[in-house]
Amino acid sequence: MYPVNLKMKGLSCLVIGGGHIALRKVRKLVLEDAEVTVLAPEISEELMQYFREKRISWKRAAYRAGDTEGYRFVVTACGIREVAQAVHEESLHHYFLYNAADFPSLGNCSLPAAFETGGIHFAISTDGRSPAMAKYVKNWLKGKIPSSFGVWLDRVALLREELRNEIGESRRREAFWHVVFDDEIMNLVLAGKLDEAEERVRNAVGCFRSES
Repeated sequence: MYPVNLKMKGLSCLVIGGGHIALRKVRKLVLEDAEVTVLAPEISEELMQYFREKRISWKRAAYRAGDTEGYRFVVTACGIREVAQAVHEESLHHYFLYNAADFPSLGNCSLPAAFETGGIHFAISTDGRSPAMAKYVKNWLKGKIPSSFGVWLDRVALLREELRNEIGESRRREAFWHVVFDDEIMNLVLAGKLDEAEERVRNAVGCFRSES
């Protein structure tokens, strides 16, 4: 598997199915501002609410060959293997991303269990072998990642901008990033000593300057 992050905003997406699995997929896509169409004869009340609020489109029909045309990302969640197989065949000819939530081996991509904290995104995948395991690891990691990581990331971005002249050339930029994320500095961040960590970074940048 080749991990990649996709910008979904405005991307045309088709979700085939109207039940609880489809709802999970739709919910995430809507959060990412994708343009979502649900294809199903009937949909759950939660999906109906999305439709009423004009957050998704709904084609009230069963899947037929060719229904994936024009979509960049397709999800099957109807639980019908013949449908998943047909979409698999279409994905080979039309080169769209296909997540088979109901029959994972037929898709050409899988969706990891993911979360975001402090502007840092984490994704866990088991290559489709066990979504439950991926979810467990996600929840375990959530309890391990301190909020100070995100705060430090924000500070580093501001510090880098402030010290742009001192770290302008490539060798110094590389040294800067080694400093701000080395074990000694990150132990201070973990302890919540962000001011001390920043002071250490400033001192290190001063050393870069004296070496030139």
